[in-house]
Amino acid sequence: MKKFIKMVFFELKDSFRARWFYIYFLIFFGMMVGFLWSGVTASEVLGFTGLTRVLVAYIEITVIILPLFILISASRSVVAEKEFFILEYILSFPVSIGQYYWGKFVGKFITILIPVYLAFLASVLWGGVVKHFVIPWNIYFIYATLLISLSISFLGLAFLISSLSQKQDTAIFMGFFVWLFFVLFIDVGILGLFLKFGIDINIVLAMALANPLDLFRIAAFSLFDPKLAAIGPIAWTLLGKLGNNGLLALAFIYPSLVGIIMGIVGYVYFKHGDYI
Repeated sequence: MKKFIKMVFFELKDSFRARWFYIYFLIFFGMMVGFLWSGVTASEVLGFTGLTRVLVAYIEITVIILPLFILISASRSVVAEKEFFILEYILSFPVSIGQYYWGKFVGKFITILIPVYLAFLASVLWGGVVKHFVIPWNIYFIYATLLISLSISFLGLAFLISSLSQKQDTAIFMGFFVWLFFVLFIDVGILGLFLKFGIDINIVLAMALANPLDLFRIAAFSLFDPKLAAIGPIAWTLLGKLGNNGLLALAFIYPSLVGIIMGIVGYVYFKHGDYI
């Protein structure tokens, strides 16, 4: 356990030295500061106003940027160290393959969530202390939990890509392609296929549920708009079939499970492959 914890801290230190982390940090804080400074809390769009309006905008951008940063940064984690012979040096110490792999996984997971949660917390404190908005803490807690689930799902995919790849360029390209695929098949794209080819509605709903991005987006919006009137018929249909609690439970369990399974598959391949 001590060696595993050391690997987690090693990954954290390595990430804090990387330029991408500070770019990532500035993007999320810059978005939140921009929303608050621009006076978007005073506007009303689709019935959302105040701090809720900021968070709705934050959700829309997070759903695009967070998975991209996870896939681009984490998909090169293992393959970069293998390509530059750092992995061979690390494994010369009394560290097992499992401690190395899962230590990097947990360390990267913490690194990814730090900027997102700090920006999220800053918006809550600003809304409560400066603007004196009423803060629905139960909603914020659920949203924070959904962020964890979304991060695990794409982190598992990224580590699988990193384990399968032989070069960093390949891993980054595959990560970008996976991100693009999921972005294209959010509910707008799925609805377009439905209208174009007349796909059965149950298949359409299954496609929406299978996409962690779309599932996160629908569940997150359901916290602020229980009727999901603002984001389309697919979301509204899913809410009618699953109910609000069922939708939220699925949005946490399914992406987390996908991420863990993908991470385990990546570990098995990495352990039995040519990792030196």
